[in-house]
Amino acid sequence: MTPKPSFPRRDRRSLKEKRSAATRERLLEAARRLFAQYGYDDVSVTEIAKEAGVTHAMINAYFHSKAGLLYELISETYEQHIARMQAAVALPGTTAERMRHLITIVAESDLADPKILAIIRSYSWQWPEETEAANQEQLGQALAPIEQVLRDDPRFQGIDDAHMADILDSIFAIYTMGLRPALYAGASVNECVDTILRRILMLLDGAQLSLAREVSPQAAYPGQNGTAQVS
Repeated sequence: MTPKPSFPRRDRRSLKEKRSAATRERLLEAARRLFAQYGYDDVSVTEIAKEAGVTHAMINAYFHSKAGLLYELISETYEQHIARMQAAVALPGTTAERMRHLITIVAESDLADPKILAIIRSYSWQWPEETEAANQEQLGQALAPIEQVLRDDPRFQGIDDAHMADILDSIFAIYTMGLRPALYAGASVNECVDTILRRILMLLDGAQLSLAREVSPQAAYPGQNGTAQVS
């Protein structure tokens, strides 16, 4: 009996995934062109979908909303700024000088269009879980150079991961609030960076004191006779 020829089975799922990826990319490209030409506010989801050759329901299916589409575009460019931060972490200087350089890189990017920053900040409170997971991963990459600067500081060498995580979360909160004057008071990038850095240095002074108290209460609050003084 002559054996039947064997043909490789077509991977239907893979083909579907490729079509989905192509649709997603067309939407991103369409949004990128239209946002650049007309601005975010003056472009509708219907116009983006028409430019991409799909129905506007595809925007909700792939990106949750127009703001979600904008987030994806910003996230792509943010990778470039993270790469700049990773390269800048090797630059010499004091902790304050190195921290200022890193913060300036991110602030210049975030404040390039304060209105867009406000949209993304607002969207962050309602985006889906998968977007939050992706954002947390990218945020971790952005904070990694700052963590390295702190670990290079003799005051924080040997700090455990839990304390470091608390410090980094606080730095991010300070940074976020420090950008608001640019949106509502016309502050410049440098003015925002000055405020952010001043508050971060205050945080680090307090964190150093807290760590010293845990290691040696007497060293943190010495009494007149060398005994611990309770405040």
